[in-house]
Amino acid sequence: MFVLFRLFQGSTIAIITMFVVQSAGAACLHDTTVTKLVSGYPTNPISGIPTDLSLDDAYCTQAKYVALLRKKMGEPVGYKVGFTGKPTQERFGIPTPATGVLFKPMFIADGGTIERDFGYRTVIEPDLMVIVKDAGIMAATTELEVAEHLTSVHAFMELVAIQFAKEEKLTGPRLVAINIAATRMVMGPGAPIAATPQFVRAIADMKTLFTDETGTVLHTAPASALLGNPLRVVLWLVEEFKGRGKSLQAGDRLSLGAVGKLFPLKEGGKSYTYTLKGLPSGVIATTVRVE
Repeated sequence: MFVLFRLFQGSTIAIITMFVVQSAGAACLHDTTVTKLVSGYPTNPISGIPTDLSLDDAYCTQAKYVALLRKKMGEPVGYKVGFTGKPTQERFGIPTPATGVLFKPMFIADGGTIERDFGYRTVIEPDLMVIVKDAGIMAATTELEVAEHLTSVHAFMELVAIQFAKEEKLTGPRLVAINIAATRMVMGPGAPIAATPQFVRAIADMKTLFTDETGTVLHTAPASALLGNPLRVVLWLVEEFKGRGKSLQAGDRLSLGAVGKLFPLKEGGKSYTYTLKGLPSGVIATTVRVE
């Protein structure tokens, strides 16, 4: 489009014509597109999300996507933080962590069973979860202050349906648009969180172990893979929500991001156990069976 500016200098009027270039890039997806995305959740491959979607437009799309999920699943029970490690950010071309929303029907029982083909392109992701004690967490500025407002930490695995076809480029904003592909998940018994410097160090130094039903170790990783300390992920979320005018509440479940690799679910008849070692209260774990 054109914009005309008039410059007054004495009696002379100069008219300057400027071209304002409108972005030809992607924008927040239309309601009809988002409705189609949700209608195929989580079993169908999806299309219609541009590869150049900006993060702002991804969140705008996610808000529509989550609003439709809410009609099926009820009120959210927590939040997911993704891309909490530099390698993951670089892989998906996103410069910052990002958030999604969790619903109760996404959770299956600890030790429960799920079909391998519960969704399109399924993977399992060793993760961590903490539970919010109270809204006072919104005033936290340090890891120790975060610990004061959390009740427990849990071994936690996400069972994700990626939904993008293999030939599709996976980008952070595209995944954010579909709620960071939050699909199914399993949470084990919790360990109490203590607001002490010793606990803050212990949760950062905690070791994670991912094994199958034969006892074969599939992956090990330190919890410090999450921004150096999982409690820093919560701090990031607090600051992010302040900027959005949102607040965490008592009971909110917070998924803190992948601790290591994602593993494709290639076959049924498998069980997976995820164990956390190094907390003052001892070892905790969660298990899921994939049929």
